[in-house]
Amino acid sequence: MPSNVSAFENLAESAAVIALNNFEWRFTTFVFYNMSILYGIDFFVKKYKKTLILSNGDFYPQFAENIHQYILFDTNLSNIAQMLKWMNKRQFDNTGKYIIICLSNHECDEAEAVKILWNYKIVNVVLLKTGKSSNETDVYSYFNRKYDCESIRPIKLDNWHSCLFVNDVKCIKMFPLKLRNLQSCPITVSTFEQKPFMTITNGVPSGSDGDLLRLIAEKLNASLVLITPHRGFGWGKLEEDGTWSGSLADVYYNLANFSMTSASITLSRFSQFQMSMDYNTVSVVWVTHPSDLESPSLKLMRPFNFEVRIALALSFVVIVILAIFVKSKCSDCLFRATKTIRPRRSLVFYSWELCMGLPSTKLPKNSAFLYVVLFWIWYCFLVRTIYTVFLIKALKTNKYRSDLLTIEDAIAANYEIGGGPALKDYYIDEPTIYNRWINLESNEIFPTMLNISNGQKFVIGVNTETLKIFQRNLSIDLHKLRQKVISSPTVIFFNKFSPLAEPINTILTQLIEAGFTSKLYKNYTKSRYTSRSSGKKKAINLVHYTGCYAILIGGWIMSLVFFILELFVGRSRSSS
Repeated sequence: MPSNVSAFENLAESAAVIALNNFEWRFTTFVFYNMSILYGIDFFVKKYKKTLILSNGDFYPQFAENIHQYILFDTNLSNIAQMLKWMNKRQFDNTGKYIIICLSNHECDEAEAVKILWNYKIVNVVLLKTGKSSNETDVYSYFNRKYDCESIRPIKLDNWHSCLFVNDVKCIKMFPLKLRNLQSCPITVSTFEQKPFMTITNGVPSGSDGDLLRLIAEKLNASLVLITPHRGFGWGKLEEDGTWSGSLADVYYNLANFSMTSASITLSRFSQFQMSMDYNTVSVVWVTHPSDLESPSLKLMRPFNFEVRIALALSFVVIVILAIFVKSKCSDCLFRATKTIRPRRSLVFYSWELCMGLPSTKLPKNSAFLYVVLFWIWYCFLVRTIYTVFLIKALKTNKYRSDLLTIEDAIAANYEIGGGPALKDYYIDEPTIYNRWINLESNEIFPTMLNISNGQKFVIGVNTETLKIFQRNLSIDLHKLRQKVISSPTVIFFNKFSPLAEPINTILTQLIEAGFTSKLYKNYTKSRYTSRSSGKKKAINLVHYTGCYAILIGGWIMSLVFFILELFVGRSRSSS
């Protein structure tokens, strides 16, 4: 038991009042203490009466990062520094709420204390120490009013006396949101050129992410410093040796305050970094080359879809059935009843002449048969007219053969598969994709897509906006598979337990609710690219009439064959 019991009781009571009015009771509170002041801990526990984990260094929670409120008891600043070192090694949340009780007045210098706390990036903190007399309690914090990047000074909380002795409700604002005003101090952001999300011109970002980044810096009152990845390229990945590369490496190794690259969320990134709230969504899709052009001779069939082709075929089947009926004996009674004679010409050939628009010298005299013939002429006229209208467009437009529909089709066709290294993690349970994956850095995406457009048998995973930019800038058509790789929220990546995450999340909430993020995204992702298969005006040349000439020549050949057969049959009959 310490010699000055009353002083420690005052500190323990003060800590309990602050904790009761500022901690969330649904969360467990972690209490770290020195065995020499066990009496004060007992006094605090009786006063607080909420769920606690008590530790003196021999025990720590298995999931340390899930605890967000802490109370540290010790006699001097040196011991408290060792406690913080112990907690940092075990990855406790340094962005949580901290109440630190230091019993000594002379060995708990507040100026030295805030330097130690800032070294561990603990800003949501209240430091309690014994005042000039044992009955007094002094309470300090730092960065309460503004951020100072040149010096860190403790701030004595003036409302403490009213909080403790007048009305403890006034204690509820002991942990205000800090780092909202950085006083033009620099924040370093790691990113890279990635249209339409990020474009850097003379150190000034633009694009959907770039403009948003400038808004965040303005709201923070900070000067913006942009850096590109020091190690590797692009978004960043976890290497086989356990190190990080790319933009995320700058954050992981404390070269930047955060990374803003519209990177997708993976398991390794989620476990190693802290993420902001999502402000957008990026869809990653499979892309490959379009299939080969359909033969021009097949363009004659394109004005009609499959259902219309069946309907036309049935129309001529009905004509054939009627021709068979007319030639049969069953039709005799019909002709006797209508007082007409059986037609001498072939009904099928006559119907085809009328359908093709050839002049007819003879029409049925019977009014019923005449109406049928006139209806057939009108029906064929409509079919020919509609066919001609749509045939012009069909002849001028290229059509491609059946494209790959799924990634399984690409695997069956022995295509190579690849994309950003992080995307590979999504297929760790699918060895057919995972084992053949080819990692592509950000600077290799466009060259690979260009090779794909030239016919390379490769399927690449790329976000839809990058695909649109590629097609719009180069006027090159690519085929997008129906399957998506992932639709990932867009977030900002911070180092684990970064104190900047909470103020930036507050700013993002305001910008999202005001519609800024969606407006910026729409402004920069509007694509004016028109697919080459969607109808550029082209001159009709001889190739487009390949099918027409094929049918014409085929008809001539068939006519010649039948002519020869008729000559042969005629001579045979005359000789007999």
